[in-house]
Amino acid sequence: MSTSILYHAFGLKGIRYNATRYDGEYLIFEAEMVTKDIPCPDCGTTGIIFKGSKWRRLLLPLIGRKRCLLDLLIHRVQCLRCKHIWWPQLSFMLGKHSYARSFALQVLDLLKMATIKDVANYMRVGWDMIKDIHKLKLKTMYKTRPLKNIKYIGIDEFAIKKGHKYMTIFVDLRYGRVIHAVEGKSKKAILPFLKRLKCHARKLKAIAMDMSASYFWAVKETLPKIDIVFDRFHVMGLMSKAIDTFRRQYQQMLNKTDRKILKGARFLLLSNYENLETGRKSRLDELLQLNEPLSKMHLMKEQLRLFWDVKTRKEARKFLNAWGYEAMSSSIPALAKVAKTLMAYRSGLLTYFDHKITNAPVEGLVNKIKTLKRQAYGFRDMEYFKLRLYHLHQQRYSLSG
Repeated sequence: MSTSILYHAFGLKGIRYNATRYDGEYLIFEAEMVTKDIPCPDCGTTGIIFKGSKWRRLLLPLIGRKRCLLDLLIHRVQCLRCKHIWWPQLSFMLGKHSYARSFALQVLDLLKMATIKDVANYMRVGWDMIKDIHKLKLKTMYKTRPLKNIKYIGIDEFAIKKGHKYMTIFVDLRYGRVIHAVEGKSKKAILPFLKRLKCHARKLKAIAMDMSASYFWAVKETLPKIDIVFDRFHVMGLMSKAIDTFRRQYQQMLNKTDRKILKGARFLLLSNYENLETGRKSRLDELLQLNEPLSKMHLMKEQLRLFWDVKTRKEARKFLNAWGYEAMSSSIPALAKVAKTLMAYRSGLLTYFDHKITNAPVEGLVNKIKTLKRQAYGFRDMEYFKLRLYHLHQQRYSLSG
């Protein structure tokens, strides 16, 4: 063993190798600090003398399956010029952490392929140490999240805990990355970030969202010149919810024999007609022939799907007005309620034809987040959880938290 091997294997500079010893599962290297090219933090000169010493133990990367430690004799130093005295930090140290920089780099490499728990078991250290290494790296990577070139943003929320605990995420729709996450889904929760967007996102054109009143009015008040686009997925979700509610209410009004006809019809009614298999299409057609109100609701749902295929904004306005008039003229309260809602928010529906954006990238990220939460059995460190969200677009796998 030599000083050069410690340098090439572990990146240890400014030290001199003294000895190696073995202690059970540990391979322990003893070394001493020798560098004198350390600049003074006060005056910047590099002339120093040693003034006292202490031993410090650092974790090093594994050699095979053997755990490696560095017992380093580190010297307190004094500046020859200004007489300032301090304990130096060598290049391979990371503050007061009990591991060397090379150990942290090995951990980060392993995290690209395995979960935090798996890496901790392999390195034979505590789960919290691996998490802290990852958290420190992510904090460095996402200390700043530039907003100046963002053109389109998507907003959505997801549950973080039971009991109606939510988190709102803002997603750059162009790259599918989370640019901000905040606990809560109220107007008060998202206003601070909207104000940041107003100051820094000079190229922002439109924001895609669901028809949440808190999101809508927060954006309208803070960013009045930015277009709001109501997401297609949520609009169709509103229609599907109305059909399902009506189906359940209608089913309660039927006798036992007729109820059996509607049993198991939920999937058939809510699915896109062209996606159904031939046998299911036949069953749906029979069902709709026997239930005129459900037939009307299903027909209006299928017609509404065509709204986003219209070529121009002018044609879309005519389509929406005709659809809304027909829906509100029906004798079905649930359908009329949907039409009334869409007419009230028609501006957010029509702006789709100016920007052609949807919240599809956001929905994809929300599904990844659910997988991340499920594999981690929840997150206790909310700051770390948010950092994981900012990094989610670069991860090939959802790792355990």
